[in-house]
Amino acid sequence: MATDQISFYDESLQKQVEGSYVSDGKAIHVSSVYGVKSASYNDLGACIDYNAQVLLVQKLLSELARDPGSGKFKDLQQRRDDQQPQAMEKPELAGGGGWFSGGGGTNP
Repeated sequence: MATDQISFYDESLQKQVEGSYVSDGKAIHVSSVYGVKSASYNDLGACIDYNAQVLLVQKLLSELARDPGSGKFKDLQQRRDDQQPQAMEKPELAGGGGWFSGGGGTNP
């Protein structure tokens, strides 16, 4: 499955939209900085040619650019954030059970 790049100017958004897409024979999978989205070939109707694919990809990319929350990016980002280790808190320099409180530095 080769990934194709696409870039076009969206008149309604008044900005350049860029992304990539790949077809697995059953659906088209689109990704951009705004997220990812997929559409099955059923959405293309009876005529599934290159031009129909490009039009669908442009539609999906425009939807993602218009409403980034509509793609899976938000869900994927949330899962990624949940898997990240929690940031370490600043150590306390005196008392309070911080990193530097406690024994005299001897190993058991």
